[in-house]
Amino acid sequence: MIDQFLYANWDEAPEAMNFELPLGLAISHCAELVQTLHQAAAVTATQQHWDAGLELFLLAPAIINVALNYNICLQFGLPLHPTEYIDFNNTPHDLVSYTSDQKSAALELFDSSIKLARAAYRLDSGFAAQAQTFLASLPLGLESFVYTSRADKYTWRGADPEKVRALAAQVLKAGLPSLAVGAAHGAIMAGLLLAEYLDCPLWFLRFSMFKRNDNKPVITASDQEKLKQAAVAGDLLLFDEDSATGTTLSVLSSEVSKIVSEPGKRCFRTAAVIRHITTGFEPDHVGKVWWD
Repeated sequence: MIDQFLYANWDEAPEAMNFELPLGLAISHCAELVQTLHQAAAVTATQQHWDAGLELFLLAPAIINVALNYNICLQFGLPLHPTEYIDFNNTPHDLVSYTSDQKSAALELFDSSIKLARAAYRLDSGFAAQAQTFLASLPLGLESFVYTSRADKYTWRGADPEKVRALAAQVLKAGLPSLAVGAAHGAIMAGLLLAEYLDCPLWFLRFSMFKRNDNKPVITASDQEKLKQAAVAGDLLLFDEDSATGTTLSVLSSEVSKIVSEPGKRCFRTAAVIRHITTGFEPDHVGKVWWD
């Protein structure tokens, strides 16, 4: 798994976290990086392998990020833009009419994007073939949509494999969740690791208070159905990579509760890789308490 190639300073985000790349190139490059890391199994790991591990760790979330935005736009009838994300505080008045087939395909693409990114983190031997299949399924033009990453020390700290493993251990003490649901886009890296450590299904809801100025999670009708089905099977795990004020997890819990909770029954748990001691919201599970 990718964590064996991640040796880094987890306090400060690396400069490599700052980049922009079209989705198609990002996926193709992920395939090259996975191949490079496979070679390390037969030889002593070199600096090239450490660099490749870091790059893949930062790059694979692009697959989910773009697919998530694409799915949201189609489900809500919003216009697509190759370099910009929809601002839900200023949504366009001119909606777009997408067909039910297009919406279904967008949802399937998002689901596939999560599976593909997880395969990248697992360093699956068949990743290159999976990537080609995914690329072939992309709607015309989506491969040119640009993923933009910016260095963020809080997201980076919350993606530290050691802390994520600690969180996974705490979660498992209370049982395996039926579905891990991350607040995207910040929790994507941590979420991919967490789902692999837990060996459980993974989903993301867009809720980016600081990067995208979302005031609540963006939940589509298909998201609601996904959450309801998972809640029937067991309890959900709502998580964020870093809980500084606790607002993200608090609001996310409140909104999801309206969808899945029954009278007298709580159908979810909350988790954060890092919880700042000053936060007013206490998640059920925490990987590390940050005293600041």
